[in-house]
Parts: sequence; C-alpha cells; structure tokens
Amino acid sequence: KEILTAIKHDQFYVVYQPVVDAQSLRMTGLEVLMRWKHPVMGEIPPDAFINFAEAQKLIVPLTLHLFDLIIRDAPVLQTVLPPGAKFGINIAPGHLHAESFKEDMRAFAAALPPDHFQIVLEITERDMINHREANQLFEWLHSEGFEIAIDDFGTGHSALIYLERFTMDYLKIDRGFVNAIGTETVTSPVLDAVLTLAERLNMLTVAEGVETPEQAAWLREHGVNYLQGYWIGRPMPLEQFRTWQPDITLGE
Repeated sequence: KEILTAIKHDQFYVVYQPVVDAQSLRMTGLEVLMRWKHPVMGEIPPDAFINFAEAQKLIVPLTLHLFDLIIRDAPVLQTVLPPGAKFGINIAPGHLHAESFKEDMRAFAAALPPDHFQIVLEITERDMINHREANQLFEWLHSEGFEIAIDDFGTGHSALIYLERFTMDYLKIDRGFVNAIGTETVTSPVLDAVLTLAERLNMLTVAEGVETPEQAAWLREHGVNYLQGYWIGRPMPLEQFRTWQPDITLGE
C-alpha cells in the first residue's frame, strides 16, 4: 500500500550517475537510480523498497513508474548527453518474466526521443532468472535494439553460467573488486581473469565504485572500457546532472 501510495503521490524520484569512457574520461552515458523520499520516514534505501516491491509483486508497477520518470526527464537529458549515449536501467527478474515485459519495453522506447539513447538493461547476477526463457528474451531484446549488462559481476552464485549461456554486451565489475585495487590482497589476479574473460567473450567492461585516481589508472591500464563511481560523479538529480562537468584528471 505504501509503495502504491508513493507512486500516486510522486514520492519516488530518479538520480543519474555519469559513466565515462576510461581513456578519454568523457561522459558516454549514465545509470538511472530510483530513490524514495517518504513524507514521514525520509529517504528509504533502494535495497529495502526494491526487495519489498519484488516480494509483494509490485516490481512491474514500480518499474513502469521509473520509466515514466525517465520519459519526463528525457527532453532535458537529450540536451546533455551525446547521441548514442548509454542509458543503464536496472530490470528485476519479476519484470523480465512478466507477460507485459515486451510491450512495456516497446512503449518505453517509443516514448523516448528517437535514435538518441541506447538503452542498456542491467540484470544483477545475484538474481535468479529462468534460463530457458531468458535466452529467448535476450535474443528478442537484441533484435529490438536494446543492450544487456550483467551487473555486480562476481557477487552471485552463477556468474560463469550466465556468461556461458547468455549473449550479453557489458560486464559491470562489482565495486568489491575495484575497492581492492592497490591493497595487498589476492583480488587483482581474479580481476585480471575477469577482464581477460570479458575480452574473449567480446563484452565491454564497466568498473563500478571507482573512488580514487589510482583505481582509475589501474583500470585504464588493464583495458577496462568505462568507469563509474564517486571519483567521477555521484548520482545526481536532473537539475544538478544537467550542469555537471567531469572534474577529473589522472595527472598525466
């Protein structure tokens, strides 16, 4: 009831986190993130309300509301982002496997400025998806011009199976790997292996949670394609995002 009321009374809002090309450090896209400002409870963490929405079978109306919020902002975003900019949006299995999914995606794409944004659906590797059905859905998404990313790679139970079975376009490296760069841990050989694997599978890589120039430099040297994180830019509401300029340098 709270979630439905929040949709009705516009308590949800979106923030945009920039994604930059690792070599040029120019913005090539963004990830869309949903937030909930409750009139009594204040800001409710996304993990809490998204998990609850999934449990209560409300993830489809919540995602459709997210689409509406993006559509509302799209004319402004079009003036900020270059044509072909990647637009990362999280999709839950409950929506991916819903009867309305294809129709919802077509309607969403049709409501955006034509031929400007490249929609990338981000599917978290921890999520359980129906493998047989997902394969057909991913083929359909590609035929409709959508791209697919595997999110938080390396945090779930089925990472390599996902890569083996599905054709995906991007591999998003979880911040846990990125945080360990420069520390005395055994993580970097694992990260090396992940990057080699992505390259062999012709997948582009996006590093999440980049917080220092040292991390960015390591990731660039090791061939990561895109960077995302607080070092580049925090998630921002539209008004802030439209005037944002990357203030980053690797001191070269």
